[in-house]
Parts: sequence; C-alpha cells; structure tokens
Amino acid sequence: MDERRPTRTRREKQPKSPSPRKPRRGLRALLYVAFTLVFGYVSTVLWIFEGPFTNLKKYIIESVDQTRHAYLLRPMSLFLVSEATIKKYALPDNLSGPTIPIQDIQRRDFSHINDPTVQMITLHEPTFNAFILLVKDPKRIRVVATKYLHVRGETVMQMVQDAGAIAGINAGGFVDTNWQGTGAYPQGITITDGKLVSMTGSPTQPQPVIAFTKEGQMIAGTYSLDQLRSLDVWQCVGFGPVLVENGKPTVSAENYAVNPRTAIGQTKDGTVILLVTDGRYATGPNDVGASFADVARIMLQFHADIAANLDGGSSATFVYKGRMWNRPVDILGARAVATSIVVMPEGGGKRG
Repeated sequence: MDERRPTRTRREKQPKSPSPRKPRRGLRALLYVAFTLVFGYVSTVLWIFEGPFTNLKKYIIESVDQTRHAYLLRPMSLFLVSEATIKKYALPDNLSGPTIPIQDIQRRDFSHINDPTVQMITLHEPTFNAFILLVKDPKRIRVVATKYLHVRGETVMQMVQDAGAIAGINAGGFVDTNWQGTGAYPQGITITDGKLVSMTGSPTQPQPVIAFTKEGQMIAGTYSLDQLRSLDVWQCVGFGPVLVENGKPTVSAENYAVNPRTAIGQTKDGTVILLVTDGRYATGPNDVGASFADVARIMLQFHADIAANLDGGSSATFVYKGRMWNRPVDILGARAVATSIVVMPEGGGKRG
C-alpha cells in the first residue's frame, strides 16, 4: 500500500503594511520652540502689564511713547493695555522744548567755511555705546527723503547711496498707518535744498523742527513754514525736543527714560555733531540706552551750542563709509524711515 505524504502548500509571506510615520524629531522640536516662545511672550506681557509692577509698566509705556510709537503699545500688550492707561503714563506731546522767538535768533553765517574734516568718534558709556560724527563744514549737511515718498520708506543706507553721501543718520518722525511703519509719510515740515518736500499742517502753524539755513546755521524749536522761509532755511525735518540751547541743557533733557537715541547739534564755530546711541539691549545686558540728559551731556562734551533730539528707538541708525555702525533694535534689521540727514562729499554728491 502506497503511503503518500500530504502535499504541503507553501505559505506566501504577506508584505507588512507600512506603519504610520512618526512625526519627525525636527518638526516636534520646532513646535516645542514655537510653543515656548509664544508661552514666554504671553507670560511676559501678563507679568508686565497685569502684574503688580507699576513702575515697570510705566517705564515700558514711557520708553515706547518717547519714540513716538505709542500706537504699538496695544498690540504689543495683546490689547491688555487700554487707551486710558496709555494716556495716563504717556509723556507730554511736546517735541520742541524751549523756542527762541524768531526776532531774537542771533544769525550766524558759516558760508565761508571750507574745512573738509569729518571725524568719527565712538564712546563706550556704562549703559550704551555712542557713535559720533563731527562735520566741520555745516553746508555739507543735507536732508533727504525717501525716493518712494507716500509709498514706502528707505533705510538710511539706501538714502546715503541715493544721495551719493558719505554718511547719514535717521532724521524726522513719520506717520504710521495701520501700525505698518513703512516710513512713507514724513511728519512735520521737510525741506531739502530750499524746496518744500512734504508738510503736515498749514504754512502758518508752528511745528517742532530741526533746520539749517542756507549759511549753515542750525535752528531748532517750534516754527511755522512761513517763519522758516523768513530765515532762509535750506534743510529741515520735523522732530525734537531741543536739548541744548545757548550752550546749556534745557528742561527737556530731564527725567526721561532710556532708549536708542539719534540727535544733532552744532558748536559756535559751525561744526555739526551727529550722534546715535545703541539701546534696548541690542549689544548685551549693559546696553540699556541713553536718556535725554545723557545725550545733552555728550553734546556739551563736544561743545554744542544748540542740540536737538531726532527720531530714535528702532529707527536709530548711523551710517559712515558704507557701513552701519550701530545695531538697530528692529527685529528685521535697519528700519525703513521717511527722512535722513546725510553728509555730502566735498564735491556735493548727487542733487535732485
């Protein structure tokens, strides 16, 4: 009897179904970092604006308001700060400080100066770094506006290049629309080479200005366009306040918070002083910023007879010889602004 072994069928191995992919570690790390940043920011906002630290809240509001960017306070605080609170701590809306009556301004003529000397100095103060440019011939100072006026601003570096200048600092304030801060609309009166570039208000309305006459004399205070024309003003931007007048600090230089600063001054011999400071911890824990009193002190250290504050904060920028020397505090780097004060080369650079 034949015994046959039962036929065994070969079992085919079934392919394993692919297991669901696990989230990549990089994505999880990214989400963790994003969560940590958001949680940290919200916690910090609540700690500052809803905590018991009244002096800290006052300091933050004053610091932001002083650079004329109070419109940022509500979104920065996640709308926890009311308009009433902002107004409670806001500084007086006065950019001019003391103003010499126009009939009492002692006229000076620096048109004879032909000294080409331009000297840069860096100061390391306990709470900030200061970048200073001394320009012997005040006629080389020129106000320039963004070439995209009423569309968008430009960085100081771009304006320096556009003008063919050798140096520049940010200048006047600008009107921000919808919190965008594009630098499209200069604030106040803007004059370049004797021509009115932009103006808010009427020709007879006094406004805080920083100006230079055709003869190179700096004038700062609250003046109307008509008054500026009577003084033969050749360059002008809108901002302030006046920090030094007749070689002495003004009351405007007292009791203000620290920030990155931009300022301009002039000595009795006509030398123009351009000044920018770092601040808001841009370069380290000791880089807090400068007060108006600090700026006035430095201006007097370099023998300023008159000096005034320009737009500071995240706008503060110092450019010389193709390099930006300060470190802007804007997260995106150098900020687009509406106007700059530049130093023209001996030959005059580009015009028009």
